[in-house]
Amino acid sequence: MKPPSQSNLRRAFTLLELLLAISIMSIVLAAIHGIFFTAIHLRNATINSLEASLPIEEALEVMQRDLANIVASTNGVLIGPLQTTSPTNALADQIGPDFYTSGGEMDGMVPWGNIEKIDYLLSTPTNGVRGPGRDLIRAVTRNLLPITQPPQPDEQHAILSGVRTLKFLYYDGTQWDPDWDTTQQTNLPLAIKVQIQMAAARGVAASGPLELVVPMDIMLSTNPITAIQ
Repeated sequence: MKPPSQSNLRRAFTLLELLLAISIMSIVLAAIHGIFFTAIHLRNATINSLEASLPIEEALEVMQRDLANIVASTNGVLIGPLQTTSPTNALADQIGPDFYTSGGEMDGMVPWGNIEKIDYLLSTPTNGVRGPGRDLIRAVTRNLLPITQPPQPDEQHAILSGVRTLKFLYYDGTQWDPDWDTTQQTNLPLAIKVQIQMAAARGVAASGPLELVVPMDIMLSTNPITAIQ
């Protein structure tokens, strides 16, 4: 048998070279594995954060629309007052006063106009999921001219879950007041602030309250009308 030439011996890899190559490849694959799963973790965390903030943003948008379209009356004949101290016919678990808003739309199916009474409630969840906090309920009353009984909400639906507290504050031009009464004061507040404190999960520190400030663009006329002589 012819012995292998020196050139053939030089083409082969030694065991040490193979072990070194395998070690380098393992290190590279481990680094790629770590980078890949770190990216997956960041992606999932971002998606979870966006999904958690979406209901809050939608709820704040609904409340902003309700408050931006608020209307009030000085005599309460057609449109009820903005009265926080002693609201009439308050609903169970109601937070804040009755808000009369022009955000309602006629769809050809309801016989009454486009002014709605909006009430916000904080109720215990009834869907079987008992997490921290309560449900923020938006109650809508469309028929504001009942004949024999006080108007009852036409619909109630939860717009946000996990709420601990809900507060409304009213700006009078110098400070934020917790109460407002258009039957005693001459006008609507200059702005309304909504503060929502979310309930923190067990073992998680509570964050600061969510705040929404809505300026009031409508002003009630308080000057008496005098006849022209």
